[in-house]
Amino acid sequence: MTTLFSDAERQQFRIEPTPDVVQAAEDTILSHEREIGGLEERIAALLNQVRDLRYEQARHRAAIARCRGLVTLARRLPEELLIRIFELLVEDGWTRAPVVVSHVCSAWRRAAGAPKVWAHVYVRCDDANVHERTRFWLRMARGADLHVTVAASWRIPQWQIGQLMGLLVERSGQWRSLRVETDSLRHAELVLGQCDRPLPELRSVAIKTAAIDSADAGVNDLSILTERFSDERAPRLARVEYASSVIPRFPIFPAHITSLALDIYESNPHRPLSTASIIELLEQLTQLKSLALTMPLAYEAAFVPLPDDDLERAVSLPNLNTLVCYGPTDLNELLPHIHAPALRRLHIRSLEDVGYRQQPVGPSLLLFLERSAPPLELLELHDIDLSPETFAAVFAALSGTLRELRLHESSISDATIQLLHGPRGLCPHLTKIDFRWCGMLQGRALVDWVRSRCAVDDIPEGRIGEPIEEVGVVNCAFVLEEDVMDLARMTVCRIVMRDGDDYCRSRGLGCCSNGRYRTRLRMRHLTDLAAGRDTGIRLVL
Repeated sequence: MTTLFSDAERQQFRIEPTPDVVQAAEDTILSHEREIGGLEERIAALLNQVRDLRYEQARHRAAIARCRGLVTLARRLPEELLIRIFELLVEDGWTRAPVVVSHVCSAWRRAAGAPKVWAHVYVRCDDANVHERTRFWLRMARGADLHVTVAASWRIPQWQIGQLMGLLVERSGQWRSLRVETDSLRHAELVLGQCDRPLPELRSVAIKTAAIDSADAGVNDLSILTERFSDERAPRLARVEYASSVIPRFPIFPAHITSLALDIYESNPHRPLSTASIIELLEQLTQLKSLALTMPLAYEAAFVPLPDDDLERAVSLPNLNTLVCYGPTDLNELLPHIHAPALRRLHIRSLEDVGYRQQPVGPSLLLFLERSAPPLELLELHDIDLSPETFAAVFAALSGTLRELRLHESSISDATIQLLHGPRGLCPHLTKIDFRWCGMLQGRALVDWVRSRCAVDDIPEGRIGEPIEEVGVVNCAFVLEEDVMDLARMTVCRIVMRDGDDYCRSRGLGCCSNGRYRTRLRMRHLTDLAAGRDTGIRLVL
């Protein structure tokens, strides 16, 4: 081990230094300082070399980036594909996409110049230079089909709405869809009142407004909607979406539409929600094929059912194919008063988070099935629970038609699943199920049910159960991993949300995002899953 000082050097620190010692120390210090100076110069020279090398490195990397930019996939995409990508960006809500992407490169600028990219005309009346921007957008869109959105607050004067709508109405023959967003019924009426020309290509109209106007201020619930978008003016109009804080007092929707989405997010004391008001709105819409009703979670005024002397009143929708009901279970009291003999898809979704009120749901559903006798193929109950007796009655009523069942937070039991067992069980055509948060259901019950539907019935007469095509199980506490793997060996087993037509995914609720569980299952069964078809496992992760 080396030491910093020798014995002779340590001795020098123990006595008073002589002049010779002092002189020798200063000479040594000066020598070391000169050496340090030389080292500093060498370090500076080396740092200069490193800096030069870094510069050369950056220059080469920039050259590589430029070369890669010449052959990047984004530059080599066909122009038609780029145009479609830019269209999707705009459809997804990025209204400035055509302007931004046109600054990337010449190829993107050419693609961004396609009229279809500018077809979504978003007019925010409160913005500065809105007139010039609207003219520019319409000029770039040229002859493309237009999807027009007009957003106006209560601050916008009538003359400004007239000027902007004048620009848009000149192209009314190109309108494919119209969306109006205002915080005032009066302003919505002003916008719609300007639509005084034929709309031969219009397919859909969406209106979102809030009734902040006084009830005595002459607001008429947009009855102008029926006039401006009648069968003569808009012969191809098929869908209307209407969202407001109050339900219209009188029927306002064009009679020839085939799809209606009605969203009422308040129940005011001066105009409470009621079964009668909804029936009146629907009575003239006999051509409806799709109907979605969304009601508020909390009521300022209680929902008003039909009086006892009018309980047989009903609205007939002979062509209705899909019915979606969102809202508290009070809304389901409306079901028995809808006659829909052609209904194939029924979605009932509760917005309540304060516990279930089962009694209004089960009887109403059963009465609806009894009166309409629809050939229902899909039944979805989201946060809606039924008693075991009601489940049995529903399955019996739909035994000849039901093909898909979706349950979210349901107390369906093993005994209820037992009713579906075997090739002779109830609902023999039921081939797809999607169960989520079903806390009473055992995984073995599902496995036994799927296995029983694979059995061959030895009696030729009677209905024969079809094999199960797909089983979805998400966050069901008593469906274990071995149950999932057994299901996947017999049929397609999905433990993730569906890609399309999934309420939880579309609303971004997050309740059915079971990423950690899927990761653990994938790691524990990595060998079997890697083998894939060789092991016969059909698991959708």
